[in-house]
Order: sequence, then C-alpha cells, then structure tokens
Amino acid sequence: MTLRTPAKYLAVLAIAVALAGCGGNKNDATSQAGTVSSVQESGDPLVFVLSTEPQSNLNNAIITVAARDLEGAKPEEVQRGDAVKVTVSMCTSSIPAQCTATHVEVTK
Repeated sequence: MTLRTPAKYLAVLAIAVALAGCGGNKNDATSQAGTVSSVQESGDPLVFVLSTEPQSNLNNAIITVAARDLEGAKPEEVQRGDAVKVTVSMCTSSIPAQCTATHVEVTK
C-alpha cells in the first residue's frame, strides 16, 4: 500500500513534530530567582543546583556559570542557602535540567 501525497506529508510532519520534542537543548534565555541548594564545584566554572519557589522548569536544575559571569560573590564564596538570580541561555531537556548561565547574581 502506498500513501497518497497529502498523507505522506502529514506522516512526515507528525514524525518531525514528535522528534522535535525529544531531548535536545532549549535555547531561550530565561531568568529565574531562587536559592542555591548545593554547590557541586566551587571553582571556575561554578556548578550548583538551583532551588526555586514556587517550582519552575529550573527547579533542581544544575547550573554552570563562568566566574566572569558571576556577580555579587566569588565562586568560592557561594554556598548553600544563598539567594541568586540566574539567567540561562541553554538547558538540556533532561531531568534534572542542565543549564549554562550567561549571568548569575548572588543577592544573599
């Protein structure tokens, strides 16, 4: 059985839409306030877990930020419980999300 031309297009479109939603990266810049729930690496880059309240798509995300993009504290000064405002440029669609931050402000 062969598919007619409109049916072929619909099948290809359905497959493309399904694949577009699987994994990959989200490249929309997003800002979110929250707190540091744990510091995984305190060097350059700084790697920490973000906790947000109310919960958002960045809750429990693993955030990586270069020291030059950190404001209000040095990487070694960031600790659990610090209040932060995070701007991310790219996150994976994994759970937890893994994000690259373009700016992190430690507001303590």
